[in-house]
Amino acid sequence: MPEEDLRLIIESFCEDLEHGRGFSQHTLRAYRGDLTRFSARFSPEPHCISEVFTRSSLRSFLRAEAGRELDPRSLARLVSTLRSFGAWLLETGRLDANPAALIAMPRVPGRLPGFLSVTEVLQVLESYDTSTPLGTRNRAVVELLYGSGLRASECALLARSDFDVDQALVKVLGKGGRERIVPVPGLALERLKNWISLRAGFLIERSDPGTLFVSVRGRKLDPRDIRRIVANGVSRAARAAGATPHSFRHSFATHLLDNGADLRAVQDMLGHASLSTTQVYTHLSRERLRDAYRKAHPRGED
Repeated sequence: MPEEDLRLIIESFCEDLEHGRGFSQHTLRAYRGDLTRFSARFSPEPHCISEVFTRSSLRSFLRAEAGRELDPRSLARLVSTLRSFGAWLLETGRLDANPAALIAMPRVPGRLPGFLSVTEVLQVLESYDTSTPLGTRNRAVVELLYGSGLRASECALLARSDFDVDQALVKVLGKGGRERIVPVPGLALERLKNWISLRAGFLIERSDPGTLFVSVRGRKLDPRDIRRIVANGVSRAARAAGATPHSFRHSFATHLLDNGADLRAVQDMLGHASLSTTQVYTHLSRERLRDAYRKAHPRGED
């Protein structure tokens, strides 16, 4: 196997993840950071990849990373990164076997996603001043995050043409390039109509970027803008302090399942590739049910 610059191999891998597999920028940064730390253990000269990406070097690297007192979730992600990189090296003919596949995945304690109560969601929604165009836009953003369960990145990238006002549907491009159609509930639909009636006023200084939501200067929003919009509303709603755009996505799923929605329908609306990812919300609902039982039943504390 010819010698190659490990840094260039890593960049080729990341380019394939981005352009060939549609990975998000957030995930790419994590993969690139993990692999850059691995490559820093070797000199910058070209190497034969089969001599540096070995079970021994991987174990040594992971021991060093564990010494940094990383939490189990970060270590598990690191192992996942190395496994994916090793699988890609195998696919591209750079390795005959993937040594990272033999590394055990660290045990990660289960963690239920945070969510808001219906009252807390309303507190945030009602904190926006919809007598102003900016407040109208911000209310519409959060209504869509909660009403349709969108991720911040999906909300930011949503095209104006992806929103079907007549059918009350929105077409969403999710992780891995997977497309899904999600209903927009009535109250969110009204807020979005209000925003659309004002949207043209934000485009005076530049041409239309085509996205549903735009800034005061007419540019498309990015996920950081969505997070700031949420943070601005949350800061005025004390009981929901600390909520993020993803909290509204979690609340969307939890409230649907609490009210009897079909699990597979919720999976489709969230855009989860695996049903097991959606099932965490059933655990959350069961925990809430047990808690309510313990508090309400005369024998609940026995």
